Amino acid sequence: MKLSTLGPAGTFSEVAAGLYQPQKHHDIQLLNSLVSCLDSVGRECDAAVVPVENLTEGFISPVVDYLVQRPLRIQAEIRIPVGFQCLSNSISPTQVWAQFVAAGQCSQYLQKLAQPTVHTASNTASLESLLAAEEAAAAVVPCHIRCPSELQILNPDIADNPHNETRFVVLSTGSEEPEFDKSKRWKSSLLLIDDNDHPGLLVDSLQVFAKQQINLTSIVSRPAGSQFGDYHFFIDFDGHRSEPGVANALQELAKLNNIHWLGSYPAAEIGTQ
Repeated sequence: MKLSTLGPAGTFSEVAAGLYQPQKHHDIQLLNSLVSCLDSVGRECDAAVVPVENLTEGFISPVVDYLVQRPLRIQAEIRIPVGFQCLSNSISPTQVWAQFVAAGQCSQYLQKLAQPTVHTASNTASLESLLAAEEAAAAVVPCHIRCPSELQILNPDIADNPHNETRFVVLSTGSEEPEFDKSKRWKSSLLLIDDNDHPGLLVDSLQVFAKQQINLTSIVSRPAGSQFGDYHFFIDFDGHRSEPGVANALQELAKLNNIHWLGSYPAAEIGTQ
């Protein structure tokens, strides 16, 4: 199976892709953007492993917006911890390289370090810049990357939130869903497409879930891009499509909205799919 995910080598996305069906060997293709990964599904690659939500940053907007235009199916979810360390070639660095998102998630440590921060395109680029540096410097690097022998760990855990994690989804064009197993916890995802807007539409839709006693695990609104006030809604909830309560809820929702069904899949614990 050929998987696409966000590169370069060493990204959290590559780690997540490696956790998908670990008992099997997959050919992982590292691409340079999320849109490239999503575009590759059903073309150059069988599936894509992309981030959909971060515990501190929220939902990944380009992924949610892409699914409005091309509703791929979620085959699995993977959750991994997101931690950062500070590597250095000196105990007194005079500047720090950091990918811009990583810098934002380690802002408290960088502020205390009180040295200029140079933003890079990726965490790998930060490490490569440090390895090539002649001056005293440091870099913010993911914790899963081993410290090279010529460097030292200035601080092993510098993230603002020590419990941060990212949720990834495996997306494909296939319509088949994992078979329901009552011994597992299941989740489902869908998009409510705002093409029938009226007062109370969202409330009416949410009451459908409440009526069937279905727990919503997340909901995010995204602008439709047509005019102010028009939104699409990405919703995750507990349950499998084959369960009676979920099936009934989907029938009721279809009377109110245009639904893009994204799939039912086993809910992941952190560090697993």
